Amino acid sequence: MTELFADRLTRAIEKKHSPVCVGIDPMLEMFPPELKPANMNDIDACVDAIYSFTMKVLEAVAPIAPIVKFQSAYFERYLWDGVEAYYSLIGEAEAMGLLTIGDVKRGDIGSTSTAYADAHLGDAPTREGEATSTPDAITINPFLGLDAIDPFVQSAIARDKGLFVLVRTSNPGSAHMQDVVTADGRTVSEMLADQLAPVAAQPTLMGELGFSSLGAVVGATQPHSMASLRARLPQSIFLLPGYGTQGATAEMTKAAFIKGRGAIVSASRSVLYPKRQPGQPWQAAVAAAAETMRAELQKAID
Repeated sequence: MTELFADRLTRAIEKKHSPVCVGIDPMLEMFPPELKPANMNDIDACVDAIYSFTMKVLEAVAPIAPIVKFQSAYFERYLWDGVEAYYSLIGEAEAMGLLTIGDVKRGDIGSTSTAYADAHLGDAPTREGEATSTPDAITINPFLGLDAIDPFVQSAIARDKGLFVLVRTSNPGSAHMQDVVTADGRTVSEMLADQLAPVAAQPTLMGELGFSSLGAVVGATQPHSMASLRARLPQSIFLLPGYGTQGATAEMTKAAFIKGRGAIVSASRSVLYPKRQPGQPWQAAVAAAAETMRAELQKAID
């Protein structure tokens, strides 16, 4: 049996002294001019540009970030060619020593969740002579109930993979549902966290370093709820999106960490598309943005 995802991630963070997760959100309109396709309606040209851009981003951040998060929507919009690129680039990232998250936010009734789990965590069927890599972890949506996420949990256990369950998201409108107070005084997010805690604590998900392979997505833009959710999910690794462009700062993430451990902070646009110094190559600017993020986080959590 291979090492559990939670331990692999914790060791990778400590090896690079970096809780940075770089979000791979390839937006063609924001690409450097030299990489933009001449025809934005040409699927082949668009996917080629995405592939080239992503490879260069992975090369730039691999020495700094232990993990990258692929937002599948930016690949799926280019149909089967985009999906093929998604899986291929996951394999390229893993070859560079990076852990990977598929940001797919799947969740459905049992049999459908089983199919989703096979597609995104399993050993996908391939053509003869081809290999396909699935991510080390994925994001999942629990709002159909815990029975809807159980197939993902079982798949993660069987394959030593990880899950990040949406608990408190970073978008402004999330408060209208996730901060609603229930009859017993808990918010919806707190109620969900309480339900997830015993699932995360299962011995088959618990790593030897004290964290579970069942993690939680908690928006870095939501510091008002972070301490409460951390207390309710002490063994879950938090994935904190919203750093940078969405407004979250390193200081806003402090409550998610337990003695400097147990969380990764995700940034996409602020790292992928940073302001450049005159004459600075775009790939160097990406690396510099990731390094700045690492330094800010380390200062905040140390």
